[in-house]
Amino acid sequence: MPEEVICALELEDLNKGANCGNNMSGVKNVYISLKDNVSHFPKLPSNRTSYEDFAVLEGNIVMVNGQRFYHIYCSRDMGELKYTTQGTFGGKSMKANLEIYHPGFKPKLLGFIASVMNSEAIVLARLNNGDIHMLGDADRGAEIGDSVEASSGKAVTDNNGATISFVYDTPTAQVYTGVMDSLIGQSTNLDDQVTP
Repeated sequence: MPEEVICALELEDLNKGANCGNNMSGVKNVYISLKDNVSHFPKLPSNRTSYEDFAVLEGNIVMVNGQRFYHIYCSRDMGELKYTTQGTFGGKSMKANLEIYHPGFKPKLLGFIASVMNSEAIVLARLNNGDIHMLGDADRGAEIGDSVEASSGKAVTDNNGATISFVYDTPTAQVYTGVMDSLIGQSTNLDDQVTP
């Protein structure tokens, strides 16, 4: 039986962010887990009275014993998360599209793409502004997008690597504010050991 949602929203002012706030653009880090390796998912509040109640999740992600999220390196200034509306009035939703670039046209990268291209995943994208967005939920995971492309490059100075995208149909953005350290464990990227 679906959880009852109480929508008592009153419109609020949506003002310019504070001058001292972090408004940096772009994606800093990406983490991935197979959906089946997550045992508990955070949810949006059931009582929604503010704009943030429609986007900020409550609770922590809990992994199946022995499982964790894995880091995917994203080249600087080459990662973007977009939400676009879709559908007709009365039935609109959002499509999340996360696109990053991973350098190095190597077997490990190519094997990663092949191994997850038909799998449901949960993806955490830490943005440069500090927010962490979750793509995927208990019912449906994020999927590899149609725009994935790996290239060796042509000229010696060309980029070689892959543009990797993940897509996820969702009623709203999902901003994760729970614990991170226990999810990423001993990531090979030392900069990742930070709790939001």
